[in-house]
Amino acid sequence: MTEGPKKLSPKERMAIPRAKMPEQNPDLRAQNFNEVPLGLTPEMAMKEALRCLHCRTEPCVKGCPVNVPIPQFIAKVVEGKFAEAVRLIKKVNVLPAVCGRVCPQEVQCEGNCTLFKKYGGVSIGALERFVADYERENNLVEIPPKPKPTGKKVAVIGSGPSGLTVAGDLIQLGHEVTVFEALHEPGGVLIYGIPEFRLPKDIVMFEVGNLEKQGVKFELNTVVGMSVTIDELLEEGYDAIYIGVGAGLPWFLRIEGEELNGVYSADE
Repeated sequence: MTEGPKKLSPKERMAIPRAKMPEQNPDLRAQNFNEVPLGLTPEMAMKEALRCLHCRTEPCVKGCPVNVPIPQFIAKVVEGKFAEAVRLIKKVNVLPAVCGRVCPQEVQCEGNCTLFKKYGGVSIGALERFVADYERENNLVEIPPKPKPTGKKVAVIGSGPSGLTVAGDLIQLGHEVTVFEALHEPGGVLIYGIPEFRLPKDIVMFEVGNLEKQGVKFELNTVVGMSVTIDELLEEGYDAIYIGVGAGLPWFLRIEGEELNGVYSADE
């Protein structure tokens, strides 16, 4: 386990105030749909990373659904090795720029941070977002080398976060992967459900492009079950099929007035 830098004592680390990410001025953001949080600066990120106590039990990692090596990537941030930090994340999470923005860190990694109750957890999501953005904005993205082909083909139905993650993992195992998407853009809820001011669509498309560079194929405007059936996909030579179609339709409350003009579901 990486113990992290030892220049500061735990008491000194706990004395560092939690970073507050800069945001668009309310008067400006009321007139646009641009992203509201502006991201940490390198200096802010390095200072926030110093707050990590590098706990032996790593409760933050246990709170992460994919077990991102959080103390290890944060140690790289302290050293200013931002590209190395994001590559550690990408070993288990192919979408750090997305997860750094929309994952519920407050109840997962940050909510399990030792500092959470008394000092506010380390801003893990903001740090994940920072290193992913730094890599992208400085043209430091490295496309992993193609592994030896297994000869196996996998169809992924749905190109939302679940489908994209599965595609990214399987392509690195050497399988041939095709993602089938019913709509005309890949991304699922990342494109059609989360508003631009929280998750810019160009970031999602950049991540999709990286998957394409690794060899993932995308078949858009293809409604599996109508355009092609599961049985037909198996007949075409697919060895496995992953179904990640998402929620699809909203669940209405069936209360008076919900059918009136101007009332929208969350997805709309």
